[in-house]
Amino acid sequence: MKKIELETPIEEMSEADLRETFSQVMEAHEENIAEFSELQEQAEQAAEYSEKIEELESDLDEAKAYFSAKASEVTNISEELLAERFSMGELVEMAGRADEAAAEFAEAPETDDADEEADEEAEESVFAEKPAKAPKFSADAVESRKEAARARLSNVGGLSL
Repeated sequence: MKKIELETPIEEMSEADLRETFSQVMEAHEENIAEFSELQEQAEQAAEYSEKIEELESDLDEAKAYFSAKASEVTNISEELLAERFSMGELVEMAGRADEAAAEFAEAPETDDADEEADEEAEESVFAEKPAKAPKFSADAVESRKEAARARLSNVGGLSL
């Protein structure tokens, strides 16, 4: 900002000096107006930047919370302590390890196509197709089976044959 000062009092100035002083005052005033508008623009930009910084800081806090939650699965350290003590890069690295551990756990063992087909056939089998597990008796052994059944049932109390 330009400062306007008069060295000689106005009463002692001639008309030409007054005109020259007035033109100097107007030039200084115009420069001050231009400088003031630039300062206003800079203040508006600073306000926009500060809002953007606040948004980015909140995003950073959100990301730290997310990655510290992931990292706590691997390290068994509380999320708050991780977010406070470790940098964002370290938290991302720890979260990556957690994802790798989860991926290893989730991987299914590889199976052959033949094994899969055998499993499918086993699931589709009908009860009638399965072999009987009971011992096979011949027709001549029917009497011996009846005797064995009577002997077992006679040991049960309350039954009469």
